[in-house]
Amino acid sequence: MSLLHDLTQSGRLWSASDWRMARVHAAPSGYAALDAELPGGGWPLGAVTEILYARPGQGELRLLLPYLATLSQEDRRWQVWFNPPYQPHAPGLAHWGLDLSRLLLCQAPRQDDLLWSLERCLSTGGCQAVIAWVDRLDNAHMRRLQLAAESNRLPVFLLRPERWRDRASIAALRLQVCADQANRVRLHILKRRAGWPLNNLPVTIPLQPDGACLYG
Repeated sequence: MSLLHDLTQSGRLWSASDWRMARVHAAPSGYAALDAELPGGGWPLGAVTEILYARPGQGELRLLLPYLATLSQEDRRWQVWFNPPYQPHAPGLAHWGLDLSRLLLCQAPRQDDLLWSLERCLSTGGCQAVIAWVDRLDNAHMRRLQLAAESNRLPVFLLRPERWRDRASIAALRLQVCADQANRVRLHILKRRAGWPLNNLPVTIPLQPDGACLYG
């Protein structure tokens, strides 16, 4: 029993019946309803999070903005966004509280270039977080990203089309965002460490004034 205790205390073993006690390094998302359902009480650090959506603009980016804004204010390293689907609107991002002087926007349309760039961002010590809009990304690439995130204790967010929902993934956390009302989304937690999936979690997200964010 001591081995089981040691593994549980170190965060290497989780019990689905006691997932709220799991030792998971996490940061608050800015949404209390979501944090209450995530091990560690927020976005996992040193891990890959996948957020799936039917089409851009269903709230998937607004779901991340409170945390990304706080991180950009507290950490002087770079926050790197890869392949955003639309041109960012700087005043809008500033409205959400992002420190634009810490934000890098990159385009890497080829998968090999994207993977290389993501791994460099995670390994150089100069980044606070990495966000990438991606489509196809095989399990070998995902595993490399997860290992790089773990080694450097950095959060990685992959925003992907929902057609990848039924594909196996080694991401620590997988969410599907579904539009509900203007200021609310429904979240399906497809995968979370130490816990069962959860469907139809309502989360209220701020409405965006005209031009007040990137797109979502």
